[in-house]
Amino acid sequence: MKIGIFGGAFNPIHNGHLKIATDFSNQLNLDFVLFIPTADPPHKSSDSLISFNYRFEMVKLAISGDDRFQISDIEFRMTGKSYTYNTLIELKKIYPNDDFYLIMGADQFLSFDKWYRYKDIISLASICTTSRENDEEKSRIIEKSKSLEALDLNRFYLSESDTFTVSSSQIRRMIAENQDVSALIPKEVYYYIKEKGIYTL
Repeated sequence: MKIGIFGGAFNPIHNGHLKIATDFSNQLNLDFVLFIPTADPPHKSSDSLISFNYRFEMVKLAISGDDRFQISDIEFRMTGKSYTYNTLIELKKIYPNDDFYLIMGADQFLSFDKWYRYKDIISLASICTTSRENDEEKSRIIEKSKSLEALDLNRFYLSESDTFTVSSSQIRRMIAENQDVSALIPKEVYYYIKEKGIYTL
């Protein structure tokens, strides 16, 4: 099988995340995309990170009913920092004969060579990222891909579809300021956030 691997804080998951997953699912004819909420992200401050259970539930609500998407709590069940390399090693034990396609945003890819054991990650999964078409960002991504000596460009995929420019941090700030975010996140996630009072000051 061809499995998309999409990790992240998802704090909260928003329509941009779903669009990236959908685009690569269609572009690469993936069997499914596995969403993996991170438990203890090594590169993010924990100050604004809500509990794993909240984030897991929001992802589950966002992908419910779409058989292209699945969710895993594998990083919650692992100990220590949630390094992508370690996660992929564990996933290989579950899916030993399947091909992985690691999905990430442009910002993540541009700092990919700073990731823990990034060269080993490249050996475990094809790399998928996205960029706005005709944008300077696209040129930076292409240059970065060429500079990663371990990266087989035949296993590097770039989606140039329209991207969703609002970030999770912006959505959190908007919620705290009582701004309407209903158009930015799935409606089930919106209602869940409202019900639980998440991100309010």
